[in-house]
Amino acid sequence: MDTVKTSPQWQIEYKSLILLCTLITASFLIAFLVGTYGYTTGISILAILIGIPLLYKSVADSNFGFFVLLVYSYFLALIGRLFLPTRLPMGIGIELLETLILLGILVGGSKNKKINWENFRNPVTYLFLVYQAYNVLQVANPNAVSLAGWITSTRGLVFDLVIYFILVKLYTNLNLIKKFTIAWLFLSLLAALYGIYQEIFGYQDFEWLDIYSTPGAINLIQNWDFLRKFSFLTDVTTFGIVMAYSGLFCAVLALGPFNWKRKVLLVGCSLVMFVSMSFSGTRTATAMVPAGFFLYILMHINNRRTLIILICLVVAFIVLLYGPFYGGTITRLRTTFQPSKDASMNVREVNRARAQPYIQSHPIGGGVNTTDSEGEALSPGHQFAGFPTDSGFLKTAITIGWIGLSILMALYFAVISIGVTNYYKAKDPMIKVLYCGYITVFFSLIIANYAQWAMGQKPVGLLVFSIFVLMPNLIKLEPKKLN
Repeated sequence: MDTVKTSPQWQIEYKSLILLCTLITASFLIAFLVGTYGYTTGISILAILIGIPLLYKSVADSNFGFFVLLVYSYFLALIGRLFLPTRLPMGIGIELLETLILLGILVGGSKNKKINWENFRNPVTYLFLVYQAYNVLQVANPNAVSLAGWITSTRGLVFDLVIYFILVKLYTNLNLIKKFTIAWLFLSLLAALYGIYQEIFGYQDFEWLDIYSTPGAINLIQNWDFLRKFSFLTDVTTFGIVMAYSGLFCAVLALGPFNWKRKVLLVGCSLVMFVSMSFSGTRTATAMVPAGFFLYILMHINNRRTLIILICLVVAFIVLLYGPFYGGTITRLRTTFQPSKDASMNVREVNRARAQPYIQSHPIGGGVNTTDSEGEALSPGHQFAGFPTDSGFLKTAITIGWIGLSILMALYFAVISIGVTNYYKAKDPMIKVLYCGYITVFFSLIIANYAQWAMGQKPVGLLVFSIFVLMPNLIKLEPKKLN
């Protein structure tokens, strides 16, 4: 009996029919689950369908995984708000991605597994390791009242080391650094545009739900006659800080080796970010802008164009401070430069004065995670548990003492000094403008850290670690013909 051979065309149609039936069935199933259990179920299914391939690709290609990490660090708060009823621990996603990228570098299928250990040999790395080791030794701090705070902090220390290692490995390609720079500026622009959207159209229902489900949140965003905006980032302060340093970076790039079309685009992006920053109502962010421009002017003080920029900035500052226009946003911005009229600033000064005797008499501090809300949760009974430090430097001084603060300041000084030195050494225009931009950003963040905990928030922390790595190593990527 003859066997009937199946034609290739029929096989293709048969497979297409099976795929179509499978998709239709899956669509009805997903629709049923969403209708029964709510929209979070649909988002969860979508996240699984998209997430698994992304995680696999992150192991196979560490460069790809790094950009997934960057995008996730910007949107994790938005995802958390969408999944509010379940209260998913979104920070675990950062650690999972870092682990997968590290796995890809060490044992996975990532391209170019070779690690250039020479890039680790610099003062920034040494001081960073000393600071991390000092924090580990805090386990023996006799002033701590509980081990819980130290145990919780070690998780963060481990992943700080992981991301530092990852970045040193990845930042050996100038093209990747350019792509990273463009990516975080683009994400910041999206955040700026969404912040403007919130200002014009107000908060969405899921955002209001998040605000009212968090105790005291409404008091933080409601100020005078306007509501402060946080875009899709974690909070108003982080949003303001991200907008400030992103706008600064765009402004510095606009003075770089680009054609007039790109310069106009960069200036436009900078203005959009600064406008959106004003809607955050964050005084710290407002102070970051003149601080960053001050450092830029100081680095180019002999340039006539710099003097013109300085005059324009002074005029703009005077108009902002004394111009005949008013409103909640303008009033809050003006109090940044009139601290005596700012009640919250006066409260912070009182808190600093209260903490100074303790800091002077406790050189190794009171123990990690002993202040602010985490102090109440992890170190109950400590005299500074629940104490509102506000300042990142004050928090460091109370928890790990003036010795720890000195190590941290030495690290920051090394980053700035090496960055400035390499800026003047560099000959390639692109390398120079990247150095100038990142140094300006980092200096503005140091200023912000005096008034806020500005260095460790998502996505700021990823940029800070990038600057740690780039300042000693970026100059090594300069074309050899220019050396």
